[in-house]
Amino acid sequence: MMNETNSDIIISSEPELYRYLKLCIFVILEIPSILISIYIIYQFIHSRQFRSRLNNHSIMALIILSFIETTSELPIALQYLRLGHVQPMNSNFCLFWIWFNFSLQTTNLFLMGWTSIERHILIFHSGWVQTTIGKIKWHYIPLIFCSSYIPLFYLSCVIIYQCENVFDYSLYLCGSPCYNNITWLSTFDWTTNMLIPSVAIPFLSISLLLRVLIQAKKMKRSLNWRSTRKMTLQLIVISILYLIFWFPLALISLIRIYFIPTFLNDVTLYYLNYTPYLVQLLMPYVCIACLPEIWPKKIRIDTTTTTIQHGHQTINKK
Repeated sequence: MMNETNSDIIISSEPELYRYLKLCIFVILEIPSILISIYIIYQFIHSRQFRSRLNNHSIMALIILSFIETTSELPIALQYLRLGHVQPMNSNFCLFWIWFNFSLQTTNLFLMGWTSIERHILIFHSGWVQTTIGKIKWHYIPLIFCSSYIPLFYLSCVIIYQCENVFDYSLYLCGSPCYNNITWLSTFDWTTNMLIPSVAIPFLSISLLLRVLIQAKKMKRSLNWRSTRKMTLQLIVISILYLIFWFPLALISLIRIYFIPTFLNDVTLYYLNYTPYLVQLLMPYVCIACLPEIWPKKIRIDTTTTTIQHGHQTINKK
């Protein structure tokens, strides 16, 4: 294990330009992201109508995770990018940072995977959640499971599992935790917790869109079209984040585990390891764009007025 006290000998594993570029991007996105998250959380607490809709609960869980990430774990990463080494250089801190990082980011991915499934239930099997038992079974229990399974899994792998960690304080997250050297465990982690959700999210989103379009055509929009369209578009737009920023990391990591350990090594170390932060940072931007009912009243009124005026102009022309 490297010296835990003398930081003078630590040379960053990442070029300074790359570190500062990521640092600037994250800082620019971070402050507005936090403010938007606070606004959405405030609206959720104070708006009973917004809070009562089941489809908003998973969105709120994603926003809360994003807020926790950007206000607590991301600053640790920013400090690493600024200094070029982990601070404090302590093995216990490394274990905590790895657990905290893995828990927040993967819970976010896992929860989005469930959200993609839940949209199908809310639109096409809404009767399942009409009763209290149904809501507990098909809504609250999955949310609780998705929010608790991942932190407990990484607590077992990172903290409790007995193996010898050799940390490198010049690396992001102090390098790789020792459980990644156990092939079956590392494969289960990357496949079950990351690759499957990152593939399932866009697949479920596209299939939902197709189901909605087919059903609307058959029933001539006898579905609650406005609500259905809104939930579908929300899911598709959010899922694009996960497809872009999670799928490449999960796929390349499996290739590195099974086939070529050094495959796209620099790309993984300098870029892909950081892409999940962009999901967390951009999530509030996407959610606020998909939730016009919580926009400030003036914006909503102006939008409505513009729509009415456009409608009147169309009628007059006819």
